[in-house]
Amino acid sequence: MKKAATSAPGKVILFGEHFVVYDKPAIVSAIHLRARVEAWIHNHPGVWVGNRRLLNHPASRAMEYVFEKTGYALGVRLKTSSDIPPSVGLGSSASISVASAGTASLIALGRIDKELVRIAAVEGEKIVHFNPSGIDTSIALYGGGGLYTRSGGFTPIEIPLKKILIIDTGKTRRTGEMVKRVREFMEKNKERFNDILTREEELIGEVIDAFRGLDLERLGRLMLENQNLLREVGVSSLEIEEAVKLALNAGAYGAKLTGAGGGGCVICLAEEDKMQEISKIISRRFKVYLAGLSAEGLREEEI
Repeated sequence: MKKAATSAPGKVILFGEHFVVYDKPAIVSAIHLRARVEAWIHNHPGVWVGNRRLLNHPASRAMEYVFEKTGYALGVRLKTSSDIPPSVGLGSSASISVASAGTASLIALGRIDKELVRIAAVEGEKIVHFNPSGIDTSIALYGGGGLYTRSGGFTPIEIPLKKILIIDTGKTRRTGEMVKRVREFMEKNKERFNDILTREEELIGEVIDAFRGLDLERLGRLMLENQNLLREVGVSSLEIEEAVKLALNAGAYGAKLTGAGGGGCVICLAEEDKMQEISKIISRRFKVYLAGLSAEGLREEEI
């Protein structure tokens, strides 16, 4: 194809972040905020933005991986756009990587090869996260909701929640620093950390059970317990704790950080008909998004 475009969704980790690094399950959902990548054939090899060749970037690395594997010899001119705020735990770089790989697949093959896109997107993510778990790229590719483990990959599950509030604390953070904090906690508190991993795995099972009856009160309690475990291993922050407290005081059933922590975003579980009211209260202090869950994954777009 001479030109192509795709888009991919952002994500929220509902339960289990950080512990997924230690091969425990996490529950993740695609959200309606999306990143879009458009590309046109360019006579010079590589990935270009205007007159500048894009190097050492998730988009260029993902696209170049696809081109290497398919034997595509030409280059592309690239345009990206995104609704997803960066560096706050909503999977912005993974969405760009997946959409870039998807667009490259269309250019090179005339179709989206999902397995090739998955591998290429992880290569793109390595530029940002060095050793990505794969959870962000999986949900951006497949969409919907799912259970993810590092060894078992992505298993689709039905998430009955339709919407969730996302609170942006306004504080950016580096994922690598947060992963290091958890590792340091583990090294100093091995027995306790093993207990936390065991409880986290049990908690995920309880969440899935609560999904079956859409027991919001129980889900809220489990969300708060998950937040307590994340605080214990060192990845919460003053801003996160303030946002959680504000959400609970406004009438939410539960709230917790989502993503790496240390700042970034907090998710907030509430009755759907109360979300606007709760959002209004929280927005006096923080930026708030009302996000649709189980959004569509990678898709071709018109160009």
